[in-house]
Amino acid sequence: MLSLTTGELWVEYAKGDRNNQELVYPPHGVILPYEQALEHVPDEVRHKPMDVAHFDRQATACQTALDVLAETLRAARPDFTVIVADDQDEWLFEDVMPAFTVFWGDSAPLRPRTVGRGRSGAVAEAIVKGYGDVPMDIPVPSAFGRHVIESLMANDFDVAHMKYVKESYSGKVTRRYPTPEGESAVTRDTPPHEQGLPHGYSFVVKRLFQNEPTPILPVMQNTCYPPNVPTARRCFAFGGALAEAITSWPEDARVAVVASGGLSHFVVDEELDRMVLAGLERKDEAMLSSVPRHKLYSAASESLNWVTLGGVMQHQPLNFELVDYLPVYRTPAGTGGGWAFGRWR
Repeated sequence: MLSLTTGELWVEYAKGDRNNQELVYPPHGVILPYEQALEHVPDEVRHKPMDVAHFDRQATACQTALDVLAETLRAARPDFTVIVADDQDEWLFEDVMPAFTVFWGDSAPLRPRTVGRGRSGAVAEAIVKGYGDVPMDIPVPSAFGRHVIESLMANDFDVAHMKYVKESYSGKVTRRYPTPEGESAVTRDTPPHEQGLPHGYSFVVKRLFQNEPTPILPVMQNTCYPPNVPTARRCFAFGGALAEAITSWPEDARVAVVASGGLSHFVVDEELDRMVLAGLERKDEAMLSSVPRHKLYSAASESLNWVTLGGVMQHQPLNFELVDYLPVYRTPAGTGGGWAFGRWR
């Protein structure tokens, strides 16, 4: 969504929300069809401004915040950047779906995407371009990656590891999210195709590194696909163990850590967003560790990447600074996202 830079594109994107089968609504965290959700959301949500001019202002604010983060990352001059994100039917499927994975090959390919999966037009083209439009092999600090894996294992995190990228990826993933009647079972079947870096990482390469990345270490969390989604408590602890792995690296290196994804979407949940942001600002372990499971279904689960980063930064001599937070309501049914941007200084 953040690769859509104009309000006109946002309006076009919103048309697809009516057919989204992953609209999980607060406060109970259940899937509701769009038309039923219209009766469920408060009046104040239905009457939010949702015109092109309003979306233009929000889109500009998002891009301005991303510019700030890009400049912050550039000024930090990291030797390595650890990116914590989630895979969504890209490298990982239900033949094997680890809770935590570290990729430590010598490099990771960024392969420009083609429009697919039922999308077409200017919106689809902007989305795929936002995930990287310059083919490249991105260096990975393999020795550092192995050290991170071994350190995490020593701290009782049984992480999976990946050493190389296959020529072709395919598989099935089922979204098992609560419904008023029980549980959804929406299965996506991805046909064989060439697949580079998952989008949570390639977006960072394109937008924050501006296609000139220094070495990155991809760390993957299964935030989206029950039944083995880690809890907020486990993610915060994982972040602490990741910080120990980084600080125990015996060589002299500047290491940045980026959390990619989130906060709430495909339905706006301002309560969730503000809980996570307040926890980061206060370095409140109890708050970040207690984000309830029922708020973390569908793509809102990417908030766990922020929780992990909170664990990484808990004992660092830096404080969280909120660059911007925009709860973007795309439709009267409350669909959209809580787009937040933050850094530690």
